[in-house]
Amino acid sequence: MVPLVLLVLVAAAVGFTVWAVDSRRSAYGVLLLPGIAVASAVLLWFILTAAGLSSEPGVHYLSWLLPMAVAVPAASAGAWLIGRRRVQRDTERLTALLG
Repeated sequence: MVPLVLLVLVAAAVGFTVWAVDSRRSAYGVLLLPGIAVASAVLLWFILTAAGLSSEPGVHYLSWLLPMAVAVPAASAGAWLIGRRRVQRDTERLTALLG
């Protein structure tokens, strides 16, 4: 259970870091990217644990290392996709209101 707790904490920290670095962070909430990172990491952890990778003697560390590594591109992709679309949509709505 300790690896799961550490996994969630690291994934949330990754999500908050990606949110802090993103220039379009004002377009979405502060918990969106940590939520994406945690959800992707926990989902992969469940899949790897169900596949039996956490009980293999030589590679048991992969069941918590891979989900932590997946949290980084998941949060980055979320920031790129959601931030770009929301900024574009907000700009269009503001232009429609002012024009």
